[in-house]
Amino acid sequence: MASITDCVSEGLKYPLNDVKKLLILGVFFTISNIILFGIFEENLHVFRVLALVKGTLSFRFSQIPPNDIYIIAALTVISFIISLIILGYQYIVIKFSIDANNNLPEFGDIANLLVNGLKYFAVSLIYNIIPTIVLIAGVELIQDVDYIMSIISFILFLICNFLLIMALANMIDSNEFKKAFDLKEITDKISKLGWVKYIGIILFTIIIYGIIMLALGIILMFISMFIAVAINQAMIIASILLIINGLFIMPYISVFFNKVYGSIYREAIKNA
Repeated sequence: MASITDCVSEGLKYPLNDVKKLLILGVFFTISNIILFGIFEENLHVFRVLALVKGTLSFRFSQIPPNDIYIIAALTVISFIISLIILGYQYIVIKFSIDANNNLPEFGDIANLLVNGLKYFAVSLIYNIIPTIVLIAGVELIQDVDYIMSIISFILFLICNFLLIMALANMIDSNEFKKAFDLKEITDKISKLGWVKYIGIILFTIIIYGIIMLALGIILMFISMFIAVAINQAMIIASILLIINGLFIMPYISVFFNKVYGSIYREAIKNA
């Protein structure tokens, strides 16, 4: 039986098994980052119009150039499609991990990636919508104790996301969407692995993630300082950091996390 550190160390090594495929995933992340940056810039322009124009709210909205709305809508759709491809890839990473396949997935079947990405997105959304509803309802209905509802919502968020890891793997292993919501089966598998070990692996993974991000943050800070001295152009510096983040950091972290998710499930079914 693999230890807590074994699951995480396996996840850390796995993304580097095929750097070429990791970089291809990085290209998708980079394109997504650039599109999101474009959406942010367009939204800023819209907010400037709303802030500068005087009159009723409907009149101010009527002054927004139609092209801005079309661009934001088009970029949002494209961004969502790319996000589904990325999630679809992560779906297969979990599947490979469950099957103890140490190869990184191919990108050949984009349609399959989109379908799997949609399932990954839907399950994640459903598991996170419960604490969100509780938070919103608490703030609206019990405004004088909204901090209590915030705490309850946060606890629900933690519980739902701890279950989400096993839920995703349970769906992917069976290739049945409904299996993501079979709470009895999900909790039984966690129990067979051991709740302490299950939570321990997740917490250890988060700690390692924090250490990695801290180290990368320091490295990126020095890179940005070096570039600032060389060219002193804020937009160029931001663009370079955005590309570095999308091309190298985000794909590695996403593959690392999903490899660990699959490893947790593999250990659970070993004990079944």
